[in-house]
Amino acid sequence: MTAITADQIAVICPTKDQPKKVERLLDCLVASDLEPAQVLIADGGHNLKPVTAPYENLLNLRCLYCPDPGQILQRNYAHRHLDPGIKLVMHLDDDITFPPGTLGKMLDYWNANAATGDKPLAGASFNLMDVAAVRNSIFRKMMFLSTEPRGHVSKAGYAAPFCPATTTHDVEWLLGGATVWRRDIIDSHRHPMSFPTRWAVCEDLMFSYPLRTSHRMAVVHDAEMFHNDTYRQMSFRQGMFYGVSSVIMRYHFTRQHSALSSLAFIWMTLGVLAGQLARGLMGSRRHLGLFTGGMEGLLRAVGNRLSNGDSTPLAKSLARRKR
Repeated sequence: MTAITADQIAVICPTKDQPKKVERLLDCLVASDLEPAQVLIADGGHNLKPVTAPYENLLNLRCLYCPDPGQILQRNYAHRHLDPGIKLVMHLDDDITFPPGTLGKMLDYWNANAATGDKPLAGASFNLMDVAAVRNSIFRKMMFLSTEPRGHVSKAGYAAPFCPATTTHDVEWLLGGATVWRRDIIDSHRHPMSFPTRWAVCEDLMFSYPLRTSHRMAVVHDAEMFHNDTYRQMSFRQGMFYGVSSVIMRYHFTRQHSALSSLAFIWMTLGVLAGQLARGLMGSRRHLGLFTGGMEGLLRAVGNRLSNGDSTPLAKSLARRKR
């Protein structure tokens, strides 16, 4: 198999109204040991061209004003602007940062492993180093929330975390915003979320999980990145939005796959909500919001399941909610 080179790699970053984060990501790309052949900023806010203009002399960079808002729709729009020679596409969120050697380590892994194993390599996740490690427990195992094996997906739709990873290993799903995909995989597998969202929770599961039977996926432990998320700073109202969204979107995910169980999902969600309520009663307004929104989401999901309804309208309804 012919080795991939830097002039066959593109970076796509969907974003909206985050100029400082985009500048920080572009600074990382400028300082990287590997210069991508193409960088596409998929701007849903239609205001970042003045921000990206100074970098156009440093990178082959283009800022696209996307016709439809939403992370997935923006990313899909950017896919249509990839140059013909691109073979690998890096999906990076706007809050990602990384040291200079990270992209080169990912490319080294890809060229050494793309042709190994019994299935072709579809994609690989970078290793997010600032993700809080989750400890396994008997309670988590009872509630289909086991963290082992790392990177598996339980019958309830729980995606066991695989970051931070201490070794490179295969997984059953990949991250949405810190991942490399083969260009032909993107071209031949349409993302199942074709509607706008205010938060693209579970979108990575929906795209990557179906590929597990025909392709390999992996996390590369020495290709280190940092997420720099601000979820811990959310208010009670924001917690409600994230709570209802996470429950409904994971329910929608489970309904798409016969290998997953809606009953197991409900049982798992009760366990998650119990933990959020406990933290809320200890004084965390964020977790109290997550519990309140999650309860609403669970009740709506149960009603949808009892009526044997289509979960897609339920998922689409989230786009009308305010954060």
